[in-house]
Amino acid sequence: MKAAGLLILICLTMCAQAWGFGPSASSTEFDPSVLKIKEDDYLGKTVPNISMSDDMGNAVTLSKYAGKPFILSMIYYRCAQSCPVLNEGLAAALKDVNLRLGEDYNVITLSFDGRETPADAQKFRKDLQIKMKSAMPASFDKWVFATTTDAEAKRFADALGYRYFYSQLDKVFVHPNVYIFLSPEGKVMRYLFGLYPLSMDVRLALIEAANGKVGKFPVAQKIALACYSYDAKIGGYKINMIFILETIGFMFAILTAVIVFLYSRKLKRKRRVESFSAL
Repeated sequence: MKAAGLLILICLTMCAQAWGFGPSASSTEFDPSVLKIKEDDYLGKTVPNISMSDDMGNAVTLSKYAGKPFILSMIYYRCAQSCPVLNEGLAAALKDVNLRLGEDYNVITLSFDGRETPADAQKFRKDLQIKMKSAMPASFDKWVFATTTDAEAKRFADALGYRYFYSQLDKVFVHPNVYIFLSPEGKVMRYLFGLYPLSMDVRLALIEAANGKVGKFPVAQKIALACYSYDAKIGGYKINMIFILETIGFMFAILTAVIVFLYSRKLKRKRRVESFSAL
């Protein structure tokens, strides 16, 4: 996926500037393709019910947030560049999705660095809130910022196909920038790559992740999902022209049938009136 590869390279460059320093271009040499998520291998797979701590220090498990679709972003809180931007982009997109955070869906930001603590998560939350100000989604307090152990993070990341590594030379983590959508049962449903997702992409991915549960989302939004198809090449949704043209053709056929039916009834009534008048 060309788009994903490019975004991975951007992530590498930005993360290498963390804490205010920038290593030389040759200080870290690696093939960015090793970070590529092989989506076909993981879509539909159930993730493990890992143990975490929220930013208040409460011990929780992933299953606590089951029952509704949720968005996951894996980062590390001490990253000064791409990790904050990844969450800023998501916050801005969620503001306009017209769905209720904590009621229609959940959001979990999880650190894969086992050295980080709930205090780091809490600081990250506050910094995000200050930076975004009025651009935050409603009920931001229900957005979960969590930490876990290295072992649990690795187990979880492996189930997602999410690869990251720590550069001892540069003192930074290298990782992909991606939003992962899970079903209410904890199955991987969609990956959206990049730092600034479109609200439309996020909303449609949430609808898709909800598995079409009756009453979960308005019918109009389910129809909207059908009008867009996911394109792995661009890492997002595009207009499904075939579906739209087929729908227009189908609706035109129905409209034509209705017009013909009404017109035929009108002719029959007219003939009955003429026959009655002839008597």
